[in-house]
Amino acid sequence: MGKTQPINNVSKLRAVELLSRAELFKSLSSEDKRQFTLAPGLFQYAASGVEFIQQGEPDYCIYVVMSGKAKVYRDRIHVGDIAAGQFVGEVSFVTREPRTATVQAVTDMIMLRIDAENFRKLPILAREIMKDKIIGGLNARIGLMNKEMQALRIRNEELDQNEEVELKAENNDEAT
Repeated sequence: MGKTQPINNVSKLRAVELLSRAELFKSLSSEDKRQFTLAPGLFQYAASGVEFIQQGEPDYCIYVVMSGKAKVYRDRIHVGDIAAGQFVGEVSFVTREPRTATVQAVTDMIMLRIDAENFRKLPILAREIMKDKIIGGLNARIGLMNKEMQALRIRNEELDQNEEVELKAENNDEAT
């Protein structure tokens, strides 16, 4: 089985309803949503266990998770979780750089797959709204990463201080 499989049997009305549930699309007009549902291969299915994004791959679409859960790995280290309502793949979508992480479905998933061509077909206002949401998501992720880095710095400083104390204690023991 491939990474994801297209779901082609979604009615236009159901597709608009599904888009309305996603935070990324809530502020779009009904007409913008209807236009967007015409994109081929928009709805995708990933079975549990499938790595639908692989680190280092030149794939530049963004996925909006409609249902299911996934784990994010960077260099085989678990770095995050993705759930319904969130999106993943935005870094490569924005930068056109290879994927920075691997994403594996933990459960069966239904997602929207948005590539640059489909994104450009959206009305300008809809693109701007989506860009703002993507930038907001990236900003939140960067903020979280900064907090995690600060916590690691503090932990490293504490470890360094403990190591210094232990070395001083060893030196004192040797001197006596």
